[in-house]
Amino acid sequence: MTARNAVATIAIAGRIATSVARERLLPQPALLDPAVVPPSAEALTPEWLTAVLCSEIVGARVVDVTVSRGDNGTSARRALVVDYNDIGRQAGLPATLFTKSTATIGSRILLGVTGIAEGESVFYNNVRPGLTLRSPRAYYSGYDPKSHRSLVILEDLNERGWTFPDPMANVLQRSDAEDMVSELAVYHGAFWDSPRFGGDLSRLRPAYDWQENLNRKVGFEKRTLTGLDRAKDVVDGELYGRREKLYPAFMRSLLLHRSAASTLLHQDLHLGNWLRDENGRMGLYDWQCVAKGNWALDYSYALGATLPTEDRRDWQEDLLRLYLARLKEVGVATPPTFDEAWLAYRQQPMHALAFGLFTLGGSRLEPELQPRDYTLASIERLARHVCDLGSIDALTG
Repeated sequence: MTARNAVATIAIAGRIATSVARERLLPQPALLDPAVVPPSAEALTPEWLTAVLCSEIVGARVVDVTVSRGDNGTSARRALVVDYNDIGRQAGLPATLFTKSTATIGSRILLGVTGIAEGESVFYNNVRPGLTLRSPRAYYSGYDPKSHRSLVILEDLNERGWTFPDPMANVLQRSDAEDMVSELAVYHGAFWDSPRFGGDLSRLRPAYDWQENLNRKVGFEKRTLTGLDRAKDVVDGELYGRREKLYPAFMRSLLLHRSAASTLLHQDLHLGNWLRDENGRMGLYDWQCVAKGNWALDYSYALGATLPTEDRRDWQEDLLRLYLARLKEVGVATPPTFDEAWLAYRQQPMHALAFGLFTLGGSRLEPELQPRDYTLASIERLARHVCDLGSIDALTG
């Protein structure tokens, strides 16, 4: 991060801190206009929710809303219990919902200033409605570029018997891995070289630009290398010995996206972002890092971050053949050949490793983005993945 970028980020952070303080400490007008993005779940009113949730049912309205369980991480997560009048209840409008918002200073800086919250809003408003995925749908998703407020209201999948397993206890079987690569093929195939990237999805950044923006705003490289030092005991010695090559290789891997077919990317496929439906099938959630770029970024992330190392080694070639076959089934006329895909797979694990190290490399004063034991276990697995595939050599050779 340059001095100019640092000064600009500090100035923006100061404005955000002032804005959040005003929202919390000063009396605020009741939230009534659905065009206004709420600052938090706690600010929601029956009138605003009526406009958002009841617009298609004549006479339905929200009479009460209760904000219940939740926690603060990269976003503020809260559950809602919504009570309707008789018309709303009879129509079966959703009574339990889940929200994510940039309610805290930290989340508004990380997700708002970097544009991450805007990308998530584009996904839920413009992408998710047309996809058949095991992934939650949104009743509302809003982002305000001036205040960097954002809020998403999602369906409560617990009501359908879906679960969000503890990633430390969620050991994947071969069938789970096949589910995962098939889900990737569904959304990758739907947006393979899509003309919509020049239209309603134009606000989705290319993966390289997305990362460069993060580099400028949050000092990503320094934090990633700090994470590498903290993870030294679990990172393969060969990889740690090439410390100075790691970040350049990461950015080189993203540059390769410019000469490849672009598709929709999730970009954050660690095991904690996978769910199971009522039949135990694997699904994906938390689309806040959505971008566009080379399919192999998501594919390599998913395999490296979720599968036990020995299983990943045994299954990775078969899984890649399955993924390529699924692409063809969903309508990609000319998917990569196996050899082309294998090279891309070798070149793209750097993103997943950098994300893991970034998560570990934060300030001692800020809340941890993920539990430390989970982050270290993920980094160990991802570092082994990078070494197994010779990813740095595949990018510099």
